[in-house]
Amino acid sequence: MTERGAFFDLATSTPVAFETVISPRDRVEIPTEAPLAMPVQPLGFWQGAARAVRGPGSETVMRRWVIFIATAIMGAAGWKATFDTVALGGVTRLEAICLTLLVPLFLALALWFVTAVAGFVVLLRTPKDPLGIDSSRPMPKPRARTAILMPVYNEDAQAVFARLRAMDASIAETGNSRAFDIFIISDTRDAAVALAEQACFARFRREASSHVFYRRRADNAGRKAGNVADWVARWGGDYEHMLVLDADSLMTGDAMVRLADAMERHPGVGLIQTMPTIINGQTIFARTLQFATKLYGRVAWTGLAWWSGSESSFWGHNAIIRTKAFAQTCGLPSLNGPKPFGGEVMSHDALESALLRRGGWAVHLAPYLEGSYEESPSNLLDFATRDRRWCRGNVQHVPLVGLKGLHWMSRLHLVIGVLSYALSPIWFVALSAGVISRALMPEVKKAAFTMADLQAAAHALIDWREIQATAWAMIITFVLLFGPKILGATLIFMRKHELKGFGGRRRVMAGLGVEMLLSALVAPMLMFTQTRALVEILAGRVGGWSAQRRDADKVAFKEACAAMGWISATGLALAAMFWFTPDLLTATAPILAGLILAVPLTMLGASKAAGLAIKANGLFMTPDERTPPAIVRAALGPVCEPPVRWNVGKAKAPVLASAEQTAA
Repeated sequence: MTERGAFFDLATSTPVAFETVISPRDRVEIPTEAPLAMPVQPLGFWQGAARAVRGPGSETVMRRWVIFIATAIMGAAGWKATFDTVALGGVTRLEAICLTLLVPLFLALALWFVTAVAGFVVLLRTPKDPLGIDSSRPMPKPRARTAILMPVYNEDAQAVFARLRAMDASIAETGNSRAFDIFIISDTRDAAVALAEQACFARFRREASSHVFYRRRADNAGRKAGNVADWVARWGGDYEHMLVLDADSLMTGDAMVRLADAMERHPGVGLIQTMPTIINGQTIFARTLQFATKLYGRVAWTGLAWWSGSESSFWGHNAIIRTKAFAQTCGLPSLNGPKPFGGEVMSHDALESALLRRGGWAVHLAPYLEGSYEESPSNLLDFATRDRRWCRGNVQHVPLVGLKGLHWMSRLHLVIGVLSYALSPIWFVALSAGVISRALMPEVKKAAFTMADLQAAAHALIDWREIQATAWAMIITFVLLFGPKILGATLIFMRKHELKGFGGRRRVMAGLGVEMLLSALVAPMLMFTQTRALVEILAGRVGGWSAQRRDADKVAFKEACAAMGWISATGLALAAMFWFTPDLLTATAPILAGLILAVPLTMLGASKAAGLAIKANGLFMTPDERTPPAIVRAALGPVCEPPVRWNVGKAKAPVLASAEQTAA
């Protein structure tokens, strides 16, 4: 099948010529090719260190020292409190293993917490964007041409083009349509989906203010990275910048224009990554992620931007890239060796940002730019599927951490990506060692852990300072885990206009409490799924490339049992084993609860009906839901409108009621 060959019509079971679907005047018109050389990079060949960029200055260096010293202090405090608790009566070999494995866990938690604290402090005042991106300034007029790339793979064509139509209209409102061309670069393999894509494109092309083009690859080698590389090699020479999206991405014209302007004003910048806000959460799982990201995501994001400087990272979408810089540095080879380390590069984004920085191009975050959106998986099963794909990609980075010429910050970003998945099996082994050690420990030592059994503690003559150490270990762990979320809520409480957007103090507190409970229950489940994924990937079971189910509204009991039943069974078995050891059962109760409830939590989280019910009652409300931005309304339609009860007493309530009736 060629790019413009026949397609298969499922309704009639006959081939359908492209010309019968799209008239000659509406045919796909790809522009005249403007090739840009994108040589495959010999990753190991590099002379010297990373090429210099303007910065980081002494201020950024000082920031990094502050972050790393604070991380070491907080991590050491958490580990020391745990050591004082575990080491009562001496340290056994199993306890030594447990304590050793806790070191990277506490350091990772401490870095997450300290980064959020830095972001919180920065946001207390009026921060300035390092690249001068400021939405309050007059709309700039970019001179250079920017290509907006929308890679698609077996996606819902109607939804994809609804987003593109909204973005095109938003760009037109800025008066800069001629500075942006839109490319739908398809890797779709399903003939029926491809037919729908091209029919939607024909209509979009007639209506669009910008020039729009569609290209479907016959061979989808390299997946998304190969898709983008193919576009660069064929048309990259005509465009100074490319703004890379995902199929569920949405960006305002204001955001895109200001990103293009920032690239023009800073010729040494190779990439600017935005922080997408999650929208359109319908199920409980998606709404929880949407609320949590909006609540505390910006404090962590701002903190990361504060100390990353010009050595930041790339998340693969909702980012603008200098096309020439990308072509010069980011031609990815097929990695040598057997899977999972060899083969096509999976998590290409982090490696591409490292190669850009190695080539002397700055990589920045845009911490304060609004107008960048995406959607999340609707349920835990789809989240785990995506997570497994990312896990394999990060496993591939293990041998690449030592790649010649990388900046040390780029290496750190790669290490953090690897640790984000390696920490689950580390936690699993540490827990296992701790549980076994505790089951075998002498009765006198057990009494120190029985916080509720004061009589046993007194009988064993346990020093209350040792009990205090246990309490401190719990407090520090709680602060490291949940501190960023509490900081995000605190920032909202200090800003009345934002508090109103979240539905008021009580709704924020209720949402925060429920989200913290759900995240605590889901964490052990993710520990098991990520550990299993990592073991299988290292064993060579790498999995394939499947399209994401973006509109799933439930998970049946049979499907939940097939995917998560083994976790619930493990939790029940462990609870039965610990039943006759009350102190061990009490200590592991939060973890066991998450494991036992794996199947029902998966089903509940995937329920769209339950998600809409809690939405109607205002739980997990966000400002983007209470007052949807114009581009979100244009892309999603009535489904994004808030329930009428959220706006009772307001003049616009009748309008919203009418919108809901239309949606129904």
